Amino acid sequence: MNLLDSNAAKKFYEFIPLYGNTNVEFQVKNSTQVYIALAKTPEESDEMYEIIISGEENGKSCIRRKGHGGLCDATEISISFNLKCCAFWLNLEDMAIKVGLKGETDSFISHLAYESSDLHFISIDCGNTGTWKLCSLYPQKPIELVTTNGTSYQFFRVNREDKFYFEVRSPKDAQLVLSVSPEIVPPVYGIVIGESENTNSVIWKDCTEIVASMPTPNIVNENEFQGFWISFKKNCIKVGCVNECKPFLCHKEKCLPDFFYLGVRTGPDATGTWKLYGN
Repeated sequence: MNLLDSNAAKKFYEFIPLYGNTNVEFQVKNSTQVYIALAKTPEESDEMYEIIISGEENGKSCIRRKGHGGLCDATEISISFNLKCCAFWLNLEDMAIKVGLKGETDSFISHLAYESSDLHFISIDCGNTGTWKLCSLYPQKPIELVTTNGTSYQFFRVNREDKFYFEVRSPKDAQLVLSVSPEIVPPVYGIVIGESENTNSVIWKDCTEIVASMPTPNIVNENEFQGFWISFKKNCIKVGCVNECKPFLCHKEKCLPDFFYLGVRTGPDATGTWKLYGN
């Protein structure tokens, strides 16, 4: 029996950037199974790896590559854990994926993965009743993404609150969105840097209302990376250039929602290369 087959259609991955961290720790509580996904980009793909840690009696744990057309290339062991409260570590070094118990040096399961150093995003799911907590991730290197021609936003979880740094190389229309879920459903706030053929920048609310606008001629460049920051604390969204403390865009609300997700894309007829540094 494939461990994920019965839940594959229902599984929804909420990716968090690893920011170059190859050693992470996480804790789970009140769960029967833990599902972990590792991917190169913040979206499900055939190059994604899935890890299942079983908490069921006589259960099996495994690491497997999703692969084309289904699950393949798997390592499976007959082992289970008491997931009422359990802490684990995950290592992505030496062309392998390894998982072990916190406090123990040796892994209880490992799987050969030549692209382990390219797995930049993680998703953890403990089912309907379980909870998980990932250790703080401090950026070791940026996450690099390419967006093309107004395709859908690539969403990922924001690790911590307050401020987000990034660089982008694009001729125009570098678009970001802050939301409470990984979709464009109100409440949602968008930011476009270099709209109107790279002459203006805006903040919009709920897809309809522009709440801040500023002329910003040539603010982005298709040949060079330009650095920016976004702050969303104290009920105020601010956008500024990396080397300037004063924002060029600002919008204040009585009460902003808790932003758990950030999405990025570029507008029609624009290709963007992004470097995401996190907080």
